[in-house]
Amino acid sequence: MLYTAAGIGFIAFGLAIGWYGIRSLVRVPNILRTNVQAPSEVTDSGSFVVCCGVANESDDILTAPFTESRCLGFEFEVTERQPFGIGVPWFQAYLDDGVATRPFTLDGPTGTLDVVPSAKRFALDTESTIITVRANETPPERIQRFVDVRDELNPVARWMRIVPGLGTRRYVERRIDPGEEYLIAGRTEHQQNETMLTGDLTITDRSPRQFALTRLWKASVPMVIALIFVVVGLGGIAL
Repeated sequence: MLYTAAGIGFIAFGLAIGWYGIRSLVRVPNILRTNVQAPSEVTDSGSFVVCCGVANESDDILTAPFTESRCLGFEFEVTERQPFGIGVPWFQAYLDDGVATRPFTLDGPTGTLDVVPSAKRFALDTESTIITVRANETPPERIQRFVDVRDELNPVARWMRIVPGLGTRRYVERRIDPGEEYLIAGRTEHQQNETMLTGDLTITDRSPRQFALTRLWKASVPMVIALIFVVVGLGGIAL
């Protein structure tokens, strides 16, 4: 009975991890089977489109948190090296994350398209800037200013400072930089007599094929861990 209960728990946990991994792949099939359009070719509202062009500012511009670069949108996350993870020792534990964006235009050879990402529901698959700070190191000034205003970021625990490798923090930043080319996927809406891309958007600096391969690679780790938990759970039920 005990083995059966433990097995069911392992299977449930494995399925939860598997769902977490699969979520990132939901949009991949749509992007791969949709033809890439230029901004001026996007005219229908309420349709799923994949559009490629150069991002340029239309209103405000933001300052990225870790590099202080001027940008049109950013996504950040902070992780810390800790001793235990889900099946992976010495893993990077989540500490904090966030996003911010502004409306911008996507420019092509013959026209532009307004892009208005949802403030909290867009995904950046762009090249990451990673700043690593060891437990006993003094962070760069711009990182320290960020930490000082984030209540979620407590100092590294004292006991972790004495264990080599533990307490190391990674500050990861992804941006939409003005003047750079991006592939944007999402649904169009008709607002103020114009068709625009808005809402839950996927924004990447990769080709559709590169985007799909990157998402598959990221999903592979949780999927393998999920499979291990399910197999162990089935073994426990069989005992």
